[in-house]
Amino acid sequence: MSRYFILRDGEVIEEPDYSTWSAWYESSFKDVELIAEDDLGGSVVTTRFLSMAMSLAQNSPPLIFETVVKGGWMDNEKERIATLQEAMTGHETWVRRVREANEENQLPPPGASW
Repeated sequence: MSRYFILRDGEVIEEPDYSTWSAWYESSFKDVELIAEDDLGGSVVTTRFLSMAMSLAQNSPPLIFETVVKGGWMDNEKERIATLQEAMTGHETWVRRVREANEENQLPPPGASW
């Protein structure tokens, strides 16, 4: 299995040739990197296409998407995901979890500057 991946027209394509992947990365990565982003007032949830497998295990699917929470009660929580569909579904799950955490904990989170 390749370590490099391209996202084109909503389809993840495994790219075994580093030169081909590198050329795509230089020309197109910035256009497809951000999958979803939600600003929840004190917390931001982002899901990005990483374009490289972030797992070293040979027998597990490549983790090529990542959802990260910045700010709020769940600051720096993250999850790596294997497929675009799972990433999109997971993003909505994280948004819901962050909203619930913010509603349950009315005071600003530790370290908040607001």
